Amino acid sequence: MPQCPNCSTELKGAYCSACGQQSIYPGDLSARRFFHELADEVATLRFKFTTIRSLRALLSPGLLTTEFVAGRRQRYLSPIKLYFVCAALFFLAAPLAGFKLTSLIADDPSGNLMRLVAARARESGLDQALFSQRFDVRVQPVYTLALGTGVIAVALMLQLLFRQAFPFGAHVIFALHYYSFLYLVTAAAGASRRFGLLDDVAAALAIGLITPYLFIAVNRVYRGSVPSVFLKSVTLLFVTFAFNYVADAGAIRLTLALL
Repeated sequence: MPQCPNCSTELKGAYCSACGQQSIYPGDLSARRFFHELADEVATLRFKFTTIRSLRALLSPGLLTTEFVAGRRQRYLSPIKLYFVCAALFFLAAPLAGFKLTSLIADDPSGNLMRLVAARARESGLDQALFSQRFDVRVQPVYTLALGTGVIAVALMLQLLFRQAFPFGAHVIFALHYYSFLYLVTAAAGASRRFGLLDDVAAALAIGLITPYLFIAVNRVYRGSVPSVFLKSVTLLFVTFAFNYVADAGAIRLTLALL
């Protein structure tokens, strides 16, 4: 192309001198080209180092959000990329973390899940082994997606609590970073139970990590008096746990319905 299709500047090389876009060639739209570029992106050392740097920075509450809002973004993965990386790690760790039918039934003292499973198994006509196998395959992506919808819930609550602080997009960035951290903590807490840690202890440790993390992150990003930040952080925690409880129950019921 003699002109850049992005900004119409005359092209004199492989990249546009005005906007920096790479020149377009006929083979660029082929599936082979797409997968080649995807493989290169994943395999590059820059991507690997940026991912490791971003995961380390994620452990510092509010750091990535303040860096993003301040415009210092080159060193880290974008919030949505980091979110998907953490969601993928959670997805891969889900079986180890106890997101399997047998574990879910064992962790339900009320017996409600067992009754739902028995009724659905009779309807589907599947034997117990095949039913459990299909459930385990489906519940992991369903629960990962259901948990992720909490990003919008937290962002909306932040909009109500800090209406004058930032535009709504900044609240979404905070929520993405917050839920990225939640994915890692949830996976780690679940995995610790598989290695013999009691359920109540694992849950307490998870809450013990999430609570101060959220308080420090809110204080770092939004600022304010200690009592104000504390009350708003407690509100966000309540929204988080309430929404995650609904997402948990909804994911199980939706998975059963899909069998």
